[in-house]
Amino acid sequence: MQNEHVITVRDLSLAAAQKLLANGLDHAGENGMRLAIAVVDRAGNLLAFARMDGAAIVTSEVAIGKARTAAFLKAPSKLFEDMINSDLPSMATTPGLLPLQGGMPVTLDGEVIGAIGVSGSSGKNDQAAAALIADGFSTL
Repeated sequence: MQNEHVITVRDLSLAAAQKLLANGLDHAGENGMRLAIAVVDRAGNLLAFARMDGAAIVTSEVAIGKARTAAFLKAPSKLFEDMINSDLPSMATTPGLLPLQGGMPVTLDGEVIGAIGVSGSSGKNDQAAAALIADGFSTL
């Protein structure tokens, strides 16, 4: 029975978040990167997080911000960075969003169920690592 006053949503589980985090840490280690990796649910709430030994302290908050931005926008955080760099600097005042690449949504059947944030390398490398981790959801 459907209820017009209730919406059913799917969300990333803690078990999946922990597996995605482990996959990300393995990838970073294999490639000599020292990263912070955050996994959030569809609402941007932190589910799993790690800052690798040797990663800068600032990477913790940045990774969480990138993940949250991808969850809020339901798109890669690079989209937000590109908007600001494309003559829309006022977008930088949007509360709670971090305009840096390195955040990727995690999707299931086209629906955003969570997001990954990566910080500690170049923006391009952070984005590639976040995409690789998010894409790994389909093989869990």
